Amino acid sequence: MKIKAPYDRYLLMLGLSLLLTVVQPIAPFWPELLVNGVFTFAFWEGNFRLVGWVRERYPRIQQTRQRILTQAVLSVGYTVLAGSLVIFLLHGIGWIPYEADFHLQILGMGLFITAIIAIVYETVFYFELWKSSLLESERLKKTEARLQFESLKNQVNPHFLFNSLNTLASLIPVDPEKAEQFVQEFADIYRYVLEVNGKNFVRLREEMDFVESYIYLQKIRFGDHLIFENRLDAQVDRYHIPPLIVQNLVENAIKHNQILQGKPLTIRLELIEDRLLVRNNLQLRSHPAPSTQTGLKNIAQRLQLVANKEANFYEQAGYFCAEIPLIPETD
Repeated sequence: MKIKAPYDRYLLMLGLSLLLTVVQPIAPFWPELLVNGVFTFAFWEGNFRLVGWVRERYPRIQQTRQRILTQAVLSVGYTVLAGSLVIFLLHGIGWIPYEADFHLQILGMGLFITAIIAIVYETVFYFELWKSSLLESERLKKTEARLQFESLKNQVNPHFLFNSLNTLASLIPVDPEKAEQFVQEFADIYRYVLEVNGKNFVRLREEMDFVESYIYLQKIRFGDHLIFENRLDAQVDRYHIPPLIVQNLVENAIKHNQILQGKPLTIRLELIEDRLLVRNNLQLRSHPAPSTQTGLKNIAQRLQLVANKEANFYEQAGYFCAEIPLIPETD
């Protein structure tokens, strides 16, 4: 039967106490075993608790240096303090005589035990973190590839292509110049989609140029009933963002809301500190458009994977708001 913690730890304490008693006998066996057991328990159990406390504060593999340094300082301090207290306690009840050399010998033994405990626990913990890190890395690669595929797939969905080509066909006979501009913007959209394939980040300025091309096509279709307010200032050049995210949010607003004469859809973009706020008035369609219900979830997952940041989606005072964390140049 497998021995469960903490009993396996206590058996190891007993084994170490026996080893110390046999290797360095300085008193009758049982009294010495008992004294060694008290010291071993104090050193091992206390440092074991410290190891758990430090792990909770520095749990990631990238924090190994901080974890080891913190553990070393705390363990040495605890071992010296605990060893001295146990010596004075056992001397007070008459179990051991007090001698300076004996005091130093006990502290030396305690530091030796502490070093063994720290090395064993940290080695096992680091190996577990390394193994988990490899598995997580592979999972993240697969997830990121899936999310990028979903984003790219959205750009070539047949509804968008059909509506764009339909609009182009109606423009050609009545306004050839506008039709030519439409084709240029349409080409810019798909050029950008191909260029950013496989990239984790692009400049926010590049993403906004892409969104402006997308909005141009949509305004040809919806006219003045679609209002796009870009309130981003010159600081936009110092930020990065995962590609296609802003366009996905704009597309999401157009897809799920009515755009009618007398009921225009207004989409506003603005910077709030290091976050991009994309906001639109809520006027949901009476018959919702076909949807996989995964768009916002994919955006949140992509940001978490590539930037370790969280998006925030909420409704407020008749508006749908999406707050997207941006990556400053200095990050």
